[in-house]
Amino acid sequence: MKMIRHPLALLLAFGLVLPVLPLPAEDHGHTELGEQMEVIGKTFRSLRRAVRDPAKNAEAAEMAGEMLAAARASIDHDPAWTADQPAAEQADFVAGYKKEMQKFIDLLTELKAALEADDNEKANELVDALRDQQRSSHKAYKKPDED
Repeated sequence: MKMIRHPLALLLAFGLVLPVLPLPAEDHGHTELGEQMEVIGKTFRSLRRAVRDPAKNAEAAEMAGEMLAAARASIDHDPAWTADQPAAEQADFVAGYKKEMQKFIDLLTELKAALEADDNEKANELVDALRDQQRSSHKAYKKPDED
C-alpha cells in the first residue's frame, strides 16, 4: 500500500508544482525594432485614409504623432539584417539606416505640423513622400521575407 501512496504523492506534488514553473519564453523573431515598425506600418495604413478627409485632421495628426514616437524609438536600434552584412560594411549599413530613419522622422514631423495647420494639400504630398521613402528604405535595410 505504501508503494501506491508514494507515487500518488509524487504525482500530486508535480501536479501542484508544474503549473507554477516558468515556461521558456518563445521567441517568434520579435524585436523591439520589429514591434516599433509594426506600429508604424499599421498606423500608416489608417493615416493614409484619414489624411484624405479634412474632417479627420486631428485624428490624423494624432496618428502621425504615434508614428513619430515609434520612429524615434526605432532609430536607436540596428536592423536585424545588419548581422547578415559583411563585417567591414556593417557600420556603414547601420549609419545608412539611421540616416534614412532620420529622413522618415523629419517627414513625419512635417506631416504632423501640416495636419495641425489643416493644410491637407501639403499633408497628402507628405504622405506620398513617406510612402516612397518607406519603400526605398525597406529595399535597402529590411531583410527580405523568406517566403
